[in-house]
Amino acid sequence: MRRLFEKCNDKTYDLYLKRSMVLYQKQNQPFTNNMVIYAYLSVVIHYIFVSRDKDEQVLESVMKLLGASYKEGDGQAPFWTILNREAEEYTDDLLLVNGTRLEKVVSNEDIDECFDFLEWAVGQEPDEEKRYLELGEIAVNKIQFFKDGRKRLEMRRREARGEKENDPRFIKKCQSFLQEYTPDRIKAYLDRYVIGQDAAKISISAAVYNHYQRILHPEEDLVKSNIILIGPTGCGKTELIRRIEELVNVPVVISDFSGIVATPWKGRNKEEALLNLYLKADKQLETAEHGIVFFDEFDKMIPVRNSGMGLDINQELQGQMLGMMEGTMIDVPYMNGSGNDAVIRMNTRDILFICAGAFEGLEKIVKKDLQKEGSLGFHSSLLDQSEIEVSEDNIKVKHLMEYGMKPELAGRLGAVSVLHGLDREMMKKVLTEPEDSIIARYQREFDHENIRLEFTEEAIDVIVDKVSKLSIGARGLNAVIHEILEDALFEVPGMDGVRQVTITGAAAALEEAPEYTIER
Repeated sequence: MRRLFEKCNDKTYDLYLKRSMVLYQKQNQPFTNNMVIYAYLSVVIHYIFVSRDKDEQVLESVMKLLGASYKEGDGQAPFWTILNREAEEYTDDLLLVNGTRLEKVVSNEDIDECFDFLEWAVGQEPDEEKRYLELGEIAVNKIQFFKDGRKRLEMRRREARGEKENDPRFIKKCQSFLQEYTPDRIKAYLDRYVIGQDAAKISISAAVYNHYQRILHPEEDLVKSNIILIGPTGCGKTELIRRIEELVNVPVVISDFSGIVATPWKGRNKEEALLNLYLKADKQLETAEHGIVFFDEFDKMIPVRNSGMGLDINQELQGQMLGMMEGTMIDVPYMNGSGNDAVIRMNTRDILFICAGAFEGLEKIVKKDLQKEGSLGFHSSLLDQSEIEVSEDNIKVKHLMEYGMKPELAGRLGAVSVLHGLDREMMKKVLTEPEDSIIARYQREFDHENIRLEFTEEAIDVIVDKVSKLSIGARGLNAVIHEILEDALFEVPGMDGVRQVTITGAAAALEEAPEYTIER
């Protein structure tokens, strides 16, 4: 059997497989449709041994794909979802592309006969130990897929169909939101909690408003504007989405894209965000299919071209994101209440995707482009000497493509917004002005003890200096302030008569203890 698989990368593979099938027919019973089975097996083995990583080129992977091919009625089985996705990614691979046509031809009986053929092929292994090891592997997989595969899949399809029930309250909730909020009112809400970043707020506010319009007016086929937010760590990208999550009445999920992989059965995958959306919608499929997904660290899947790393490391994952963002049916695996695997078919056409990342090194690409535009004039020499900050005025989609993003994926992200790093003045405002600032949260904690918490201007300056040295933007505020307040948080609740805690510049620098005002 191993030899059969290894021939997939050999020029004689085609002939070798056909000869094996002829020999099998002579010694066993003929295939019901040997040409269809040959084409189907070719695609499966080709997918494993050409498209997959070396560590996935094992018998178990072939078994999983065969088992994932079982289907009920006209329902699309997981294997065909995988194959269609791969065919979109590798359009020059005729075997994969032509293989997609087999979905309407291959039956469950054909797949059963493929299991039988593989079992026979393993039986030809001369090494007795290897032969029994692989026969045992097939037996385990046949129990999982062959014996009850159709029964389990039928349950999944029926369950998925039954769960997609219209929520009569959903449209009313969306109408209620639009009666209260317009784009400018959505931005005004964000202004209460996030300092600056007006361009990003405007872009997000317009996209959310448009999202509701698309929900309420599906017949008009309004354009969906997915968004990409570009900005350094700690500038407020995630905070903006958290506030949107609090405001809207459609489900919102925040998913960290670092660690997401293309392989369906290896590691975290992109479908987990859709599963979380489904669960957050209380398993109301219609509601989930109109939610908002925020992919943080989105740039982690893009291979930077000047990094010296392989450029194709995440090309497949980018290809898989194309259909998801534009709109496609995706099989989302989850564990149902009985502990069994199940699949939910989710349509992503009406899901709003907001992606964000730091995109480190993008400023070099922008600078190089600006130098070309001003190469004949005085501005070129100035650009050589200066640092360029990415902004709404100079960022273009072609820069994302040069960074490593596939052109088709860049085209799915209709709105590009840039968030800027926080300078000292903005950091001070982040500390003191938002309704739910870090300081305000700690003040509320002391309020429970009827104690007033105050920070002097000098203390604020010291805190800003400390956070700036961490180079992680506003994300460092909580850690720095907690360290300053740690002793007070421990001591004050057990002390009598304390009415105010004052953080001075020395206390913020951890040179002195905070000042306690005590009433006798």
